Parts: sequence; structure tokens; C-alpha cells
Amino acid sequence: MQTKMLIHKVIGASLCAAIGFSALAVGQTVAVSTVSAASVYETKVVSGVNYRTSPSTSASKIRLIPKGEDIHVISQANKYWLQISTQDGQTGYISSNSKYTNYSGGNSPQPSGNIDQPGGNARADQVIAFAQSYMGRVHYDFGTRNPDKLLFDCSSFTQFIYRQVGVELAWGTRVQKNQGTFAGKESLQKGDLVFFDTIGGNDGVINHVGIYMGDGQFIHNTPSKDGLSINSLNTGWWAGHYVTARRVL
Repeated sequence: MQTKMLIHKVIGASLCAAIGFSALAVGQTVAVSTVSAASVYETKVVSGVNYRTSPSTSASKIRLIPKGEDIHVISQANKYWLQISTQDGQTGYISSNSKYTNYSGGNSPQPSGNIDQPGGNARADQVIAFAQSYMGRVHYDFGTRNPDKLLFDCSSFTQFIYRQVGVELAWGTRVQKNQGTFAGKESLQKGDLVFFDTIGGNDGVINHVGIYMGDGQFIHNTPSKDGLSINSLNTGWWAGHYVTARRVL
């Protein structure tokens, strides 16, 4: 059984969802843990509110948060939704309607833009923070997109992460490699998608994708780690297999 699993992962390393698949309906993501647990739960629920896995009424409901429970607001996801964490360590979304909480909009720090990287922005910081929050939790499975079990291949993971900041990506490197606009390696910005050829001597056939973090580093879901790994674009094996990048933020 272990031998079969190893063969499966090796095959996945070479292919990594180069085939495009249809996208999930918007909002079908799961709750994510924050990078670090909230130490202060400064917002009170004043009327029972549905706690959902993503900012959409069609998303799965985690539970009903009752009146009187204290929560931490991570950020305002958009006009209609708050991203929050509860005292049991879960992260998800509730309506931003003032009838549900006493949140005033000023309790929680928002991600700051990247002042060192040209074109840096808060959404790029959010993308990186979301991705890093899954270190040690996500597992790799070629051709799989299963948010409930945190099973993804490389491109279903990037699709999952970017969706949480309102950017819709297709599933499959075959399609993602054409989304957004071209970004040269010498001018990469945080949040850019970076693409690789993991087969043989790199003839430019894209079959793997990751997220650029800045300072020459990228994060990606890889079968070699059976999950998330942070690697260098400029040194080591991945440097020799880099192909191109796309800007989608």
C-alpha cells in the first residue's frame, strides 16, 4: 500500500492538475484557521447569526452563534460579510449586518499593504497569510479539490486561496497559466502566481503552480511534501524548473 501511495505522489508531481476542471460554485470553501489565535474577543454577538465557511449564503453553515457569545473580527471581507474567529479556534464568516453584532469597524487591524514591493497591496498580504495558515493542515492529492477534507492538488489549492479574497481562478494549470497578466521574474510582486515545469529538464510545459511571497520565496502544495512547502525561486531545484508568472491581483 505504501508503494502504491508513493507511485501516486510521484505521478502527481509530474502532472499536478495540468488538466483544467470546472470551478466550484462561488463560496464553497471551508473555514480557515488564522495564522495566530486571537487573544482578545472584542466583539459581541447581539442576535443569533449563522456562522459559515465562506462569505456566501450558499456556503456550508458551521453552526449558529448565539446571542451573547464573544468573537474576534479578523477583517471585513466585503460590504456584507465579516471574517471572524471564535474561541474554539475556528475561522469563518458571518453577516456584517449591525443587527447581529456590536462590531463598529475599528476593532480589528486590517492587513497592511506591502511598502517594500512595488504594487504591493493588502489583498496580496491576505493571500499569503491565508496560504501560510494551512501549513501542516493541507494534504496533496492529484486531481482533487476537496475543501472539507483539505485535500487539493497545486492548482485547486491556489484556486481555493484566491477565492477567499474575491479572485476567481479556474482549476488546472492549463488554464491558470493564462489568467491575469504576464509578470516577469525580475519584477515579481507578492501574490503573483508562479508556474513550473516539473518533468525532466524543463522544456517549458507547465504543470505546477505556487504563490509568490516576496524575497524570492513561494508557497505551494506539492506531493513531495504531501502538503504545503515554501521554497526559493532563485536557488535549488525549483529555480531550474521555473517557467513564468501571472499577476491576478
